Amino acid sequence: MNNMKLTALGSSLLCATALLCAMPTIASAQNLVRNGGFEDYGLNNRKWKHYGANSAMDFGWTPTGGSRIEIRNNVAGTAFEGKHYAELDSHAYNRNAEEIGLFQDIVTEIGQKYTLSFNFGPREQARVNGDNLFSASFGDFYQEFDAGNYRDGWQSFSTTITATSELTRLKFLSLGKRDTYGANIDNVRLETATMPDAEAVPEPFSMLTVAVAGAIGVQAKRMKGKRK
Repeated sequence: MNNMKLTALGSSLLCATALLCAMPTIASAQNLVRNGGFEDYGLNNRKWKHYGANSAMDFGWTPTGGSRIEIRNNVAGTAFEGKHYAELDSHAYNRNAEEIGLFQDIVTEIGQKYTLSFNFGPREQARVNGDNLFSASFGDFYQEFDAGNYRDGWQSFSTTITATSELTRLKFLSLGKRDTYGANIDNVRLETATMPDAEAVPEPFSMLTVAVAGAIGVQAKRMKGKRK
């Protein structure tokens, strides 16, 4: 094989590689939680506000009955990501309400595994021990947490859950003393844990092998045609 043929073959391989690189990659997992970082509330810096059911729903989240949703923009603490976060022991709610917290209902597929993750931290100026207790639930999953004290800062949590319903409620509740001082949450995410038909998607190396083999085949066919 002379230098000209080697150059042609090399060019074909480069084209195949470029074609592979240009192919769309598997998209990163989509967050099924609407406004999981609470950024859509759009408060000015160092401001906070509480929302009732009608206004809160416009931003994806709904307060539990008799509750309100309290959003902070880097005040009495700093967001884990972005500028906003939610405090679960909200302000101006009905103290006789059965539950104090927020939720949203998410369309799910029965039998599909989902990864739930979020960050949580203690409220500054929490007045008594246990102020920063809260719970998280999603379908069959339920767990209680203690965000600790202010020095503990933000913590991370992640778990995988199998959906048992076509509509699954994601809910966070304040479990501490009802004194408007309670745990904070931020960066709430729900993603499919596995992609449908993942087995049918070739591995990157296999895709490269196919592309290179195809390029070699095309070049060999051209060379054979020239020798006739």
